[in-house]
Amino acid sequence: MRYPVVTFLLLIATSIGASVLVSCGAAQISEESMRKSDRFYEAAVIAWTDKNDNLTAIRHLTRAVEANPENDDAQYLLGTMRLSRGEYAQAEEHLLAAVRYRENNAAQKVEAQNSLAVLYIHTKRYDEAVKLLEEASAEVLNRAPWLAYGNLGWAYTEMGRYDDAIKVLKRALFDQPQFCVGLYRLGNAFYLKGEYDAARESLSEALAIQADGCDRMQEAYHLLGMVYLRLDSSEDAMNAFDTCVQVNPKSEIGKSCAEITAE
Repeated sequence: MRYPVVTFLLLIATSIGASVLVSCGAAQISEESMRKSDRFYEAAVIAWTDKNDNLTAIRHLTRAVEANPENDDAQYLLGTMRLSRGEYAQAEEHLLAAVRYRENNAAQKVEAQNSLAVLYIHTKRYDEAVKLLEEASAEVLNRAPWLAYGNLGWAYTEMGRYDDAIKVLKRALFDQPQFCVGLYRLGNAFYLKGEYDAARESLSEALAIQADGCDRMQEAYHLLGMVYLRLDSSEDAMNAFDTCVQVNPKSEIGKSCAEITAE
């Protein structure tokens, strides 16, 4: 499952003004190239955040990393934008670079590791994802450890390790109780394990959170409907599926919910 858009944006925490880490033995990058790279990066952020023009942002970011490959912020943002477009090969190249150039900045390195792990989950490289996420979640300088724990729980669920998933997702929620994606994933792990009452509780709690679009997670409404069907509560199930459709009837998950209500 892909992230809900609003939650995916939480993973792209970046600031204007790229930092440059020149590694030992690497060719010296000129001051002009660094400034040029920074200008392209700033233009990309404006195109992305102010104008919602992702293609222009990607073009600017591409020129930023061409001018200065060690612009870790540009590598990271370009990687996450490529990831959101399903362009996994290109995204991996830039996210690996971001991890490499943030080696001496643990707080920012874990952000890149987290996004790279999401890519590995999408491409079913679960062992690689787990290794990155275990490191990121254990990093004491990680400013949002619940994101790494949440993705680790997702990876464990995809591997069929439901008990492990439940354990780390509960840890994520201990750190951030309002982490609705974590609650959704906890509900999913309980559902797949056959613990439907626990799944209903987690999903209902996730959808009760109104901040950050949590109450509009179509995947959570769809899964809640499936849980109610397992609990023989048809009316509650249809209500969940109806709400799922209302959020966005044109999305794939919205169409899936509509098909169920039409039966």
